[in-house]
Amino acid sequence: MEFMETNRNLNYWQRIEQLIKWTGSASVSAFARNIDLSRGENLYQIKRGNNGISKDLAERISAKYPDISRAWLLTGEGAMLRNDRSYRVCDIPFFKEDAVKVALSTLSTEPMEPVCYLSFPMFDGCDFAAFTNSAAMEPEIRRGTVLFFRKIETREAIPGEIYLVISPEFTGVRYLRRVKGNDEELRLVPRNTTDYDEVVLRPEQIEHLYHVRGIVIEKGG
Repeated sequence: MEFMETNRNLNYWQRIEQLIKWTGSASVSAFARNIDLSRGENLYQIKRGNNGISKDLAERISAKYPDISRAWLLTGEGAMLRNDRSYRVCDIPFFKEDAVKVALSTLSTEPMEPVCYLSFPMFDGCDFAAFTNSAAMEPEIRRGTVLFFRKIETREAIPGEIYLVISPEFTGVRYLRRVKGNDEELRLVPRNTTDYDEVVLRPEQIEHLYHVRGIVIEKGG
């Protein structure tokens, strides 16, 4: 279980996202309504990197949530809570959608909104949780399984682990393995080799990579 003493390295959107989790708001739009913003577009502009946290926005948030440090909102310095020097971050956005669809949504100008946030300390640091609707990794990962994803750089990938790969040539969840004797290519290997083929890509062809950090399987009654 990880506790953070300071949040000075968080960017504007990360601070807003942390606030949404802390308040328990079901979505960005719901949080916007809570602080009397007419629509969530103002917050999405921050997420896209077009705007920072203005003094007006900080005042709206502080008025609604007095425990939130206004200095932290504006600068990222110190603790998020005025009377607490530590803050636990382990809530993960959960989407009732296929993981590929969710990952592609985060790259669009209109990202999906999570249905809720899940608290799994062992998966702390994950970017989102979502279902898999593919049979490519069966029987190890069955359709309807909830997976927890963390975005990483391709150079950080560990051969033999499971990843969600996004590229112009292929998008899906696969084992990532090296091509024997060739460090310039990567193998994307399905578990279900009867119905799905292996794909070979160069690292530079992978635009976005998410490590599967956790798998939650629902047992029958």
